[in-house]
Amino acid sequence: MYVCFASNGVFNASDVVSLKVAGCPDLLLVVQTSATSVIVEWSQPSGGATVTGYVVHYSDGVNNMTERVPASFTSHSITNLTRCSDYTFSVEAASEHISGLSRTVELSGTSELSVNVTAEAVSSTVISVQWDHLRACSPVSHLSVKFSVKYTAVFSAVSEVINQTGELIVTSTEAMLTGLTPYTNYSITVAVVNEMGNVGPYSYPTTNRTLEDVPGPVGAVTASPSLSQVTLTWEPPLMPNGIIIAYEVSYRQTASSEPETRVNSSALATNFTTESNLEEATEFIFSVRAYTRVGPGNASSLTVATLAADSIPTLIKTAAIFGIGSGAALIGIITFGISIACIVFKRSHRRARPRLYTEDNPAYGVTLGVRYKPSRKTDSSPTHTQEPVYDTIR
Repeated sequence: MYVCFASNGVFNASDVVSLKVAGCPDLLLVVQTSATSVIVEWSQPSGGATVTGYVVHYSDGVNNMTERVPASFTSHSITNLTRCSDYTFSVEAASEHISGLSRTVELSGTSELSVNVTAEAVSSTVISVQWDHLRACSPVSHLSVKFSVKYTAVFSAVSEVINQTGELIVTSTEAMLTGLTPYTNYSITVAVVNEMGNVGPYSYPTTNRTLEDVPGPVGAVTASPSLSQVTLTWEPPLMPNGIIIAYEVSYRQTASSEPETRVNSSALATNFTTESNLEEATEFIFSVRAYTRVGPGNASSLTVATLAADSIPTLIKTAAIFGIGSGAALIGIITFGISIACIVFKRSHRRARPRLYTEDNPAYGVTLGVRYKPSRKTDSSPTHTQEPVYDTIR
């Protein structure tokens, strides 16, 4: 809010004016891309009035020039500059009333440059880089130069960003970057290094991604066995090296020399599976491996034994069942080692004496329940002359 005052010897007057002021953009990058062109990058203002557009200002000290850019853009390429001339650059964020102006950046036109940088992935760990050498405009050009090639991992398409940077010094206008991480984007820049060891301005970054490779082994594999089935879960590979398209599970008996039985992996994109119809009380070796479009990775293995039919009842250390009146509730307290389970169920059979029992259940392994029998042999009730009735707790 701005207040304007006017005054003479007779009267004072004032008025209030509301002006919308744009924030200042941050000028991030000014890089020469050829002998007569540059690229300018900036960030949007963090506050202030709504930006309606940008104006890029540049000058060679004699001529002041501008180019307008839409509000949705944050970079602009300027061409047809004069070779070997120095320039200054700034960016203006325009708004409805008052604009915000960035800092000014100077660019020397006499430096030796590496321009037209291109990169191509050769394999999952190698990127080939080529560029042109733009020699200096000074009368004495350096005849013997080297080049500094810097690279940084900026994004991995399938995993966390990898902290990998490097620099390579070469004497030609091409380089091979090796030892890279599969399926990862790298930002690459090149600069000229003269005989004195002075490094010139780096080129505009170019980005390229290494190719996919077979994945690393899957993470921790865990198993939950029962009488005739085993449920496996696992973590995705720490180094997927590409896009995981499937997992493959295979298993065989430990004592068997027969080929492994493999689970169809075409639709197995989740990280768990249940294998049924296994032999009881038998030890198996399970293996899990991941697939990318390149192929399978190394398998992670786990030895698991299915349970025996009589194994679970032997785990019951203490069992007590208490009846609370006719037709009331029954409370069972079962102790498995040091774990205690308290089960409450309805007593639906009059004068029936509850007894704890276990039996084999194909779907759940061993079923724990209560069996009711007549409390007196002379009881002539039809209910108590029938077969025992079961209330099961699985």
